[in-house]
Amino acid sequence: MSKAYREIEYTVTEADGTITAGEVMRERLMLSSREVSRCKLFEDGVMCKGVPVRIITELDPGDVLTVRLYEDIENSSVIVPSDEPVNIVYEDEDLILLNKRGDQVVHPSYAHYMDSLSNALAGYYAKTGQEHVMRVIGRLDRETSGLIIFAKNRHSASVLSQKNENMSRRKEYLALCTGIFNEKEGTVDAPIERIPGQRMIREVRSDGKRAVTHYKIEKEFRDFSLVRLQLDTGRTHQIRVHMAYLGHPLLGDNLYGKDIEDNKGMTRAALHACHLEFEQPITGERLSFEAELPEDMKTAISS
Repeated sequence: MSKAYREIEYTVTEADGTITAGEVMRERLMLSSREVSRCKLFEDGVMCKGVPVRIITELDPGDVLTVRLYEDIENSSVIVPSDEPVNIVYEDEDLILLNKRGDQVVHPSYAHYMDSLSNALAGYYAKTGQEHVMRVIGRLDRETSGLIIFAKNRHSASVLSQKNENMSRRKEYLALCTGIFNEKEGTVDAPIERIPGQRMIREVRSDGKRAVTHYKIEKEFRDFSLVRLQLDTGRTHQIRVHMAYLGHPLLGDNLYGKDIEDNKGMTRAALHACHLEFEQPITGERLSFEAELPEDMKTAISS
């Protein structure tokens, strides 16, 4: 089994001057106060030259501080591993980026105890000898396919979560929407709120929370369109609600497009998270990824 911690090193520079271990952790490695406190719980959580040091210990230029971020495996919820394969787009020590299939929940629930994406990822971790707490960054609805991030350690989860709003604005979706749009690109700025008495269904309402969706037509077909979308906000079902509001509900959407006569074989809302940009949480490297349309949406286009 692999080590259940992430080790990070920092070499003190001349520009740093004399600096304490705690200052390096907080100001250079950008660890939160909670993470710093947790490192102190372990004998080898904070070390210099292979020797444990206190966070008030002063370091000199050339000193290398080693910090170990231990996973809290014992107190994490147990997710039963499944044998379902995962579609890995990218993986490193700090995160794993998956291409989720459509009509799959991300987290286990009473109705989806063994068939969630987290179950499949737990199975992959078990097979590869990795121990990680499940920490998903952002979210995808059950029906939506595409790119989704799981952080592998506490620090990467914290950094990615702090940047999630900007990351979401750089995320792009592709949808198959009914009909031909009069305006080939535009912005929907219309508040969304849950329908009273309904647990899941939303609608555009003046008393709702602000929701902004940008769209651009990629390709038109006889009676439906391939649309690229970006979000400034992340309301539940935002794209599905806004496209229905425009009179162009998504193919296969049984909540907001019940009157669609021909769903082109789609049995779930035709929405796919196709593009994602973000910075690697430890190195700061700019990463960019694409996920091609899934087979059900390709089939709908070719039908």
